[in-house]
This record gives sequence, C-alpha cells and structure tokens, in this order.
Amino acid sequence: MSRIQFFKFKPLLKRSIANNLLRTALGMTMALAIPLMAVTSAPLHAQTANAQAPVLRPEMVKLLQASQSAGKESQFEKAFSLAQQAMSMPNITKDEKPYVLRTLAASAIQVKKFGLAVSTLETLIQELPDTTPPDQKLALLESLLSASQQAQELERFVKWARVYLDLGGRNTSVRSVLIQTFSVLKKHEEVIKEVNAKIKFDEGLKVKTPENELRLMAYGHRMLKDDAGYSASLKLLLQTYPSKAYWAEVIPRVARQANFNPRFDLDLYRLLEVTGNLEDVSEYSDMASQALKNGFPAESLRVVELAYSAGIFGKGSDAANQQKLRQQAQQKLAEDEKALPALEKSAKDANTISSLADVYASQQKWELASTTYSKAIEMGGLRREAEVRLHAGIALSKLGKKAEAEKMWDQVQGEPTAMEVAQLWKIWQKAN
Repeated sequence: MSRIQFFKFKPLLKRSIANNLLRTALGMTMALAIPLMAVTSAPLHAQTANAQAPVLRPEMVKLLQASQSAGKESQFEKAFSLAQQAMSMPNITKDEKPYVLRTLAASAIQVKKFGLAVSTLETLIQELPDTTPPDQKLALLESLLSASQQAQELERFVKWARVYLDLGGRNTSVRSVLIQTFSVLKKHEEVIKEVNAKIKFDEGLKVKTPENELRLMAYGHRMLKDDAGYSASLKLLLQTYPSKAYWAEVIPRVARQANFNPRFDLDLYRLLEVTGNLEDVSEYSDMASQALKNGFPAESLRVVELAYSAGIFGKGSDAANQQKLRQQAQQKLAEDEKALPALEKSAKDANTISSLADVYASQQKWELASTTYSKAIEMGGLRREAEVRLHAGIALSKLGKKAEAEKMWDQVQGEPTAMEVAQLWKIWQKAN
C-alpha cells in the first residue's frame, strides 16, 4: 500500500492535570469539616483516658470554632491564620490534634496552600487509630488526593491513590486520574496495567472505558515499542470508538506486518474506501491499478471515475497517465463483458466459480456474487478458501445480511492476512 503513516497519538494532557480534579476546593473543605459540638471543653487536668468524648481545652475549641466560622463566611485568610494559631498552641493533646489538623488542612485548601494541605492531611491519615471506620479514612484520602493534584505532587498522588484503591475506594475518578498521572510521569508500564484494570472494572459496570484512557494505553505501548500491544490497543479503540482517524492508522499497519500476504493489497484499499480514507492521488491510482491487474476492470474504472468526480484526477503532471489508466480500464472492461458469458458457461469447478464470484463482486452485483460464492464453498476443494470466505462475507454484508456475514468471516481460517482483514470488516460492519 502507498500509505505508510502513524496516527499521532499524544498523551492528550499537559504537565498539569488540575482540569480533572477529584474534588473542588469547596468539596474538600466540606469533607474535612467537623462539628465541635460533640467535644467536651475542659481544663487539661480534667481530661481522662476513659473519657467517652474527646476533651479539648476551651481556648483550643474557641480558636477552631472561630477558624471554621471564618471559613464559612469566606474569610479564608482569617480562617487560615486562626488555624495556624491553633497549630502553634503548646502541648497539643492527642484528642486535640485531629481537630487541629483537619481545620488547618481545610483552611490551607481555602487559601490555595495545597502543599501544606498535603503534608497536614498525610500526618492526619498516618495517625488515624486502627478503629477508624473505612469510609472516614477514604473520605480523608480523597481530600488528600485532590490536594496532591492541586499541588502537582504527582508522586504523592500515586502513593495515596494506591492506598485508596487497595482500601476499596469507590470514586472512579481516582483510577482515571492515576492513569493520567502515570502517563505524565512517563511510567508507561503502569499506565497499561491501570487501564487494563479499568477496562475490567468498566466491563463489570457495563460502561465503556473512556476513549482518552484507551488512547493513553495505546500511547504507552508505542513508547515501549510494543508493536503487538499497540496494535491491540488500536483495535480496541476502533471497536469502542470507531473513527476515520483510527481506521487510517489500523489499515496500513496490516500491510506492514511481517506475515502480510500481498494478495490482499486490494482488500485493504477496499477498506480504505469504505472507511472514507481513500483520499490522495496515489491511493486512487494504486487501487485502480491493483484492480485492473487482478482482473477487475469494472472496479478499476469505478475508482478512476470516483477520482475524476472528486477532482483528484485530471490535473497536474500525472493527468496523462490517469487518462491512460481510464482508457485501459474501459478497454479491458469491454473485452471482459464479451468474454463473460463463455466464462459463466464453462465454470464447473469450485475455484473457477469462486473467481466468477469475484468478478460479480467487483461489478457490485452483490446478490449474484453471494449466491456464486456459496456455490463454490458448498462444492469444496477451494485452493484459497479463506480468501473466498472473506469475499463472501463482504457480499453478504453489502446485502444487509449482517449476521450471515459475521458468521462467514468467523469461518475464515488458515490465512493470517485473510483472518485479519475479516476481523476488520466485522468491526466496520458493527459500526455501520
């Protein structure tokens, strides 16, 4: 094939991933808010190890309440200053520390001091008692993850995202952002691992894995020079999010495979045509020439006329050659039309009959082609049965018999290129 190009997969994200936040700043501060109504205000000497409720000194309660109130009134700098005062108080007790850390983290987020919020939340989470309910820990982890994003602390985000997922966190955004973060960090093996896990998770929910995540997996395979993985990712993208651009990448890659059988060059051009990717002069010329060489002047002439109609042929230095190709196709078609009745009468064996079916298909006589392919297959003894079944499936698909076409393509066996092309036709048919 003439087209040898790579579709330019890019990570689709900048160094910053703040556009896909797990929580807004408001959401984070709300998650960190804690009522101080349930605590006991008492002098330090009145606290006991057996107290049912946390015991905080009155002056500490006053500072924390003032900070939270200021935050609710959008007086963020004041809230932060009061939280810092609370944190600076001497002899902070075990009961007081979680409240102080939460308040400081919330106010730090409000004034966009995300680095401080991250370190404060890390301390809070690391000092949580073993009896802390999982949901409470997960909520704190979500706040930490979002603050890590905001601070662009990517390695920290990765560390705590792992903890969150291992604890069974249900926020689906976490794994999505983790995938993006790994891509930014150029940890392509981890991207692939996480996307595969996400695919299984999404399958359980019966939802499609987002296109960007599949693209990141394909990009990861390409960066690792894993050609097989890249091709598999491309096909998954094609199946899930079919587009002209993905077809433009997938089809030429088939021609570059080590085991590609050049007999199927014309079949690849046919796929380029049906996917809207037959575009430039060389592609039209190559397809028309291939069709003529293979004994299909009707198809050759049809492609030539399409090129003229689109304004692609008939101009420039190749105009004379293009006109010559048109005349050759016209002349050969006239000759074949005269010879066709004799060929139809003499076709007795399966191989000759299948060749006749190919001629009908090249003329887009799909009903006649389909019945003729079926006759050849039923007779048996085909030299190239895989190729015949591939073309028989195309004829069935053109007739709108999709289930029969898919069944026929599934029966293409033994010829790797024919099998590959058949699977691509299946993908195309499902999207059309």
